[in-house]
Amino acid sequence: MKLARSLLLLGALLVPTVVTVSAQSTVTTEREVGAPATTTETKTYLKDGKAITERVTTTTQAEREAVSKTYKAAVFVSNRAGKAYDDKVASLEDYVTAQITDLGVSVISRETASSAVASLDPNAKTNATDKALADGTSAVRLAQTLGADYLLQITLTGFDANARTIDAYGVKAVNVANTLRVTYKILDGASGASLTADTVKVSKLVQQSETSVSAQADVLDELLSDASKKVAASLKTRIDAGRITAPAAAQGLVTITIQTEAADLTIPDVRIGVENTVTISESKLKVSPLSVTVEVDGIAVGSAPGDITVKPGLSKLRVTREGFKPWERTVNFLKGQKLTVALELSEEGYARWKDSTAFLNGLKNGAKLTDGEVKVLEGKAKSLEQSGFKVDTKDAPAVTNNNIDHAIFGGH
Repeated sequence: MKLARSLLLLGALLVPTVVTVSAQSTVTTEREVGAPATTTETKTYLKDGKAITERVTTTTQAEREAVSKTYKAAVFVSNRAGKAYDDKVASLEDYVTAQITDLGVSVISRETASSAVASLDPNAKTNATDKALADGTSAVRLAQTLGADYLLQITLTGFDANARTIDAYGVKAVNVANTLRVTYKILDGASGASLTADTVKVSKLVQQSETSVSAQADVLDELLSDASKKVAASLKTRIDAGRITAPAAAQGLVTITIQTEAADLTIPDVRIGVENTVTISESKLKVSPLSVTVEVDGIAVGSAPGDITVKPGLSKLRVTREGFKPWERTVNFLKGQKLTVALELSEEGYARWKDSTAFLNGLKNGAKLTDGEVKVLEGKAKSLEQSGFKVDTKDAPAVTNNNIDHAIFGGH
């Protein structure tokens, strides 16, 4: 099945720019009815001594039905020619957009696309988001998130300007040979496998005297425009030739469970007696962070603890929470898998943790508190539990001592 001639763009402006493009799938059916064709078959035989001739005339009319499908595609435009050309990537985006539009492409605003990319990780800086999207695996993951069947990656790969001085009959001139190279490739959106690729090269020779110098920026813009035309022409040729096969069947998603805990982070098990007497148990209570952000291949997919739905197989898993060091691993996702992520406090996070638990350090075993002091203590414990942490009391011994009224954490 051929890729239809229509892609629907979603453009995003970053530096260096990454442009995301998406298209809605449609199905078009065309029925072609051929002209009637008539054939006559003659048969002669003897019957009762007489020659009998039979003629059978048959009229046929052929019908052909063609079904074409428009697949979703994601497009990424980036620069690898050097930082000096970062500001030209937006121009390449515009030129490519204009050329693909001639093939039936609809374009939405860059602002909308930028907001969509930023929403994947609202806390990420622009350059960090761009770096993630530049990674091939992240590009595939983003395309899958957008529901794209294909990826079209366009790269500004190089620009050269070679000058040669010519002295003819006493007149000196400078010939500048400008060459621009742009590469594109189409990947299967499900597997990331390369389906087709091409590199286009455009050149322009500019002759100038020693006193007149052509603006290189103008020449480069002209070359970008020419290269975009060649990219569109090359893409159209491959579409017409059936070089772009139907997308691979998407793998079924699997659900995994992620649990979180804070590495080596505990608090004392504090109990209050019937006469407001403080008892500090020898057991310790584990603390787990809540509302942890989960990223798969650079894309935020949910939060932990809890279940997330992902594609099976190898992926980059990253778990983050403010006040903790990022946790990163390459994981082979399997159906029903359960992962426990132990996060470590950062220096800043540890300082805040000490401040929030300082009220426990001043308690002394056997001390008697007033009713007001007990209320303050219980309020601080409740505030700690509501600040994004879970205090695990399931392994704490049950309150059986008649002199113990209740526990500060867990409400025994």
